[in-house]
Amino acid sequence: MFNKLNKDKQIGVISELVGFALLICTLVLIPLKTAGSWKYYLLPLAAALILLPIPAMWKDGVRQMKTKTPVTTHWHRMRQSGFFDLLVLFTAIALVLILCWAFGIISYNATLHRHAPGAANLAEARLQADFIEYNFKQDLNLIAGSYAIFGYIALAILAVVLVCGLYMRFVSPIVQADEQLQMAHGVYRVVAQYAAAILVVLISLFPIYWMIISSLKTSDELLRVVPTLWPNKFIWENYPNVLQKAPFDRYLINTLVTTVIMMLGELTIGVMAAYGFSKGDFKGKNLLFMLVLGALMVPIQVTFVPIYVTISRLNAIDTWTGVVLPNMVSAYFIFMLRQNFMAVDNSYIEAGKIDGMGRFGTIIHVLCPMCKPTLITVSIISFINGWNSYFWPKMVTQSEASRTIAVGVQRLKETYAGQYVSNFNEIMAGAVMAIIPIVLLFLILQKYIMTGMSKAAMK
Repeated sequence: MFNKLNKDKQIGVISELVGFALLICTLVLIPLKTAGSWKYYLLPLAAALILLPIPAMWKDGVRQMKTKTPVTTHWHRMRQSGFFDLLVLFTAIALVLILCWAFGIISYNATLHRHAPGAANLAEARLQADFIEYNFKQDLNLIAGSYAIFGYIALAILAVVLVCGLYMRFVSPIVQADEQLQMAHGVYRVVAQYAAAILVVLISLFPIYWMIISSLKTSDELLRVVPTLWPNKFIWENYPNVLQKAPFDRYLINTLVTTVIMMLGELTIGVMAAYGFSKGDFKGKNLLFMLVLGALMVPIQVTFVPIYVTISRLNAIDTWTGVVLPNMVSAYFIFMLRQNFMAVDNSYIEAGKIDGMGRFGTIIHVLCPMCKPTLITVSIISFINGWNSYFWPKMVTQSEASRTIAVGVQRLKETYAGQYVSNFNEIMAGAVMAIIPIVLLFLILQKYIMTGMSKAAMK
């Protein structure tokens, strides 16, 4: 697309992209005190790179727009754009924020007059002998305590809406009149999409990066007030120290065994239940399925106490059975598999019966192969959930012989004498070793997860 532009448009596109990049860098550097005063010179340079190419890029579009007779009014043309509805939505949000700002000011002044009668502002209130600022701030509600933030956000949204509205009114007709300018804006759109995708990826991966980098720092460097994005010295000994302080091999075996058993249980029971709810014909089927969906609405924290009492009465505390048994069934997986099984035409089931297949044969040889992506997705999600499970294994395990790796990492902050220490670098090293299998599993099988989830959503 860029190669199809003429020379003026190519130079203009490059200049404006560089200008926007400098503008973003300037906005990032201005709050940083470590950057020198040179950062303020980037702002006029960025504005010049953005604004100077505009006359050369728009001249053809302006000339062609003047020669064409408009088919409709500008207001009607703007209303036809889907982006206009989005601007209306943002305007409504800004108006709501302005109402919150106004209510916050009224509430703030009322609270101030109640604590300091006659004071026009906080500075005058502080001059009164009986005024206690701490009590005043504690008495403020959420909106009154931060009303200025609502006002700033509303003004920022209105500014963006105004700029976008002016663009739609004055710039959009010029772009529509010039095919070259449309392709130039297409380049801007592609660059913006890539920049947004890269930003989202960096934000998503930063916690993992921070965990890995922190695992290679000293404890003193990790606890500094001003964090360092790169270790002053790599401490590779953190990983051997973790293996010496905790039986990670035992944790790994416990986690692997319990996770595999939970995955097989959820998959087996989920397939059987999904077959019954999708292809079965019995009284109360819909009512029972509604109960399964109701289980999804109950917070898991509500069920911890009765489940713990049940496991205790079964004498399964501090055993693999106690870890595995409450996680053998997943209502969400039953729902996912049922949706996929319902999409399989009943003619395949009838063909299986003609070939002499029973219910189990139909499930194994007909439904499961046809819903393979979803089955793989369910297995992977179940494995990840079991591997990362922390709260329930922490409640039900008491000794090193049954602890899982998520609970074992938390135990690293204790010394041999049972005292807590600030060895967060070693805890980070343990966390890195704990997530390696999950990360590798996701990277290898991510396409099956996406395929299965998308199919389940479309059924």
